[in-house]
Amino acid sequence: MSRTSGDADPRTPGRRSATTEQLATALAARTDAEIADLLAVRPDLAGPVPPSLTAMAARASSRPSVERALALLDATELAVAEAAVALAPVRRPTTAALTRATGLPAQAAHARLHELGLLVKDLPVAALAEALGPHPAGLGPTLGELDALLGPAEAPTTRAALRTAMTGAPESAVRTLEAMTWGPPVGTAATLPEGAAWLVARGVLRALSPTQVVLPREVALAARGGLTHAVPPAAPDLGDARRVPPTVVAAEGARAAEEVVRLVVALLQAWQHSPATVLRTGGVGVREVRRTAAALEVGEGDVALLAELAGMAGLLTQDGDEQVAWAPARTAADFLEDTVSERWAALAAAWLDSARTPWLVGTRSEQGTLRAALEPTLERGWAAGLRTRVLAALASLPPGTAPTAAQVRALLAWERPRATAPEPTVAAVLAEAERIGLTGAGALTAAGRALLDGAPADDVAAALEEALPEAVGELLVQGDLTAVVPGRPVPELADLLGLCASVESRGSALTVRFTAESLRHALDTGYGADELLAGLAGYSRTPLPQPLEYLVRDTARRHGQVRVGAAGAYLRVDDAGAVAGLLGDPTLRALRLRTIAPTVLVSPVHPGDVLDVLREAGLAPVLEGSDGAVVLDLGPGGIPGGAPRRGGRSGRGSRRTAGLPTYPGAAPTTYLRRTPPTELGPVVARMRAGEEQARRDAARHAGDAPPATDPVHALAVLREAARAGTPVEMVVVGALGKPERRRVQPVSVDGGRVRATDLERDTELTVAVHRISAVAPVAR
Repeated sequence: MSRTSGDADPRTPGRRSATTEQLATALAARTDAEIADLLAVRPDLAGPVPPSLTAMAARASSRPSVERALALLDATELAVAEAAVALAPVRRPTTAALTRATGLPAQAAHARLHELGLLVKDLPVAALAEALGPHPAGLGPTLGELDALLGPAEAPTTRAALRTAMTGAPESAVRTLEAMTWGPPVGTAATLPEGAAWLVARGVLRALSPTQVVLPREVALAARGGLTHAVPPAAPDLGDARRVPPTVVAAEGARAAEEVVRLVVALLQAWQHSPATVLRTGGVGVREVRRTAAALEVGEGDVALLAELAGMAGLLTQDGDEQVAWAPARTAADFLEDTVSERWAALAAAWLDSARTPWLVGTRSEQGTLRAALEPTLERGWAAGLRTRVLAALASLPPGTAPTAAQVRALLAWERPRATAPEPTVAAVLAEAERIGLTGAGALTAAGRALLDGAPADDVAAALEEALPEAVGELLVQGDLTAVVPGRPVPELADLLGLCASVESRGSALTVRFTAESLRHALDTGYGADELLAGLAGYSRTPLPQPLEYLVRDTARRHGQVRVGAAGAYLRVDDAGAVAGLLGDPTLRALRLRTIAPTVLVSPVHPGDVLDVLREAGLAPVLEGSDGAVVLDLGPGGIPGGAPRRGGRSGRGSRRTAGLPTYPGAAPTTYLRRTPPTELGPVVARMRAGEEQARRDAARHAGDAPPATDPVHALAVLREAARAGTPVEMVVVGALGKPERRRVQPVSVDGGRVRATDLERDTELTVAVHRISAVAPVAR
């Protein structure tokens, strides 16, 4: 049986992976701009800044960093990376070899993998094989690995040799080989089937145990015709996606945008009047959500999204002493002065860049607790990136295309197979985009596209303004105390109707109704009857109906007949003349007395303090109880029961604590943010200088590599020494902080521990990685 196909003997292949030193050399050969581009794409390599390019190469070769880099690859690039790892132990994965193996034009993907530092001169970094798993592209271990484990054996490694080996094969053997050719390459059975035993006898399969067989990688490649993938990955076909006319997209998006702005303003006004109490977890309770939902006439899920939107835009803050509550922030005043389009642009931009996940409100955490709106734990580092990717997927389609959530997820899976959110999460992002008005009828709007392209806020607002219907300043008032605005009301008319009328229906026209309750709201804000009627008449095409005038004047006549106020204490005197004396006494000015009846005064000051001030002025006041009787026996503090003065809380402490988070910015989730390459020049210069210093140190060490002191670099040296079977000198810090040099042969690096053989003491030791301060390769 043949073992080769014109290449080197598969049992003695070339090096399978690139070393850290090879990657460091390749990085050093790049220009500063190219290194800055790499750091911008892989931000984990720059945080914290490595001391040298070699340390950066070690970090880039580590498995966590490689896992992050794999999340950046599209389906074609990932297939080429898998093929490179699969072919490296067998033959050099050149561009031509990868093109033949994948059935794809691999030039661009091959270059991309080199740019990301995942390939070095065609060879993958060691961690790439670890990240892709033990069976890249569904291929099993190589003959060299199996020979080392089981002993050498013949195997057919070419198509011709495999055809010869399969001559006269029973049907069960053919079916077994077909089943294992494209993976999984390992089969297990209680007893070895006849077909599998036949294949083992002819070297097609190798027996790992009496019940387990494996198909060697070289044999599988021969059975596949040299291919690593049965079907080359292809972009999803969205030809059947729903198409929506552009006018419908614009109209639906504008309607949703206007509505979400109106509701956010309504929520701010509702919480200004009655702030939402904060839970101990920092969120808003279900009772507050229900109250707000009833006031806004929307669902509880809508309130959660509206509150989160307001929080994302910095329009909410936690306030209060005894009872902390969510209320509008100072920035809300400026927000309310903007136009509808400007308000929407601010909300949409905040949503796109936010790490918040409003769709998780109402679900339960891993601990079983119910997640609440505005809760700090709703932050996810990937949320902003997912929103951008979802909108970008919509933008990549022809205008007016409205794909389903499954179709959008298929696009995302094609772009980044290893970083794709579940379909329910994608559907939640699409639903929020529709609710906000970034999409209309499922398709991306012009304003949404402008926001995605990074246009200035004014341009985003202008894009929405073009889609909004022209505002009208006309009001059709009817005799049944209803009025109709035939279109979108101008802001002044909308504000006036919001004060004095209740909305009955919204749509292409706005219908409102005037009631005594709605009119009282306008009167409470300072409107008079004549002023209110004049304001409505200014927008009405016809004279105001008599029933409306009667209702306004009658409501105004009864408005304020009963007044309610607050007072800390009251004073009753028998003589009306004494009232004037009390009011004119300069020593009582601190009590801020005022009359509410000929012989009754009130003060905002506490009763105990009023008694003290009056007595100091030479008067002889007595305290009156809640039943009007004089209190003769006073407790400590001068009032019944000894209640504390000056607004004391009777032992009840404030809920505000130093550790209570506020929003926005509460409990931020740390995640890597990309830095523009133009800002990374100093970082590259620092690593260049560190690399030059390392070379000078190596020269002083007579050519030996200087010790690796960076933790990631040290672990990379230990892993490579374990794979190559070479010794290293390791500096270990003992329990008392004293360093000790050990000449060891690393065996494995896993789980935060290094297992090694001490070459001088001929003993085995296990060391926690945090105790290793330096590692340097040494000659045997």
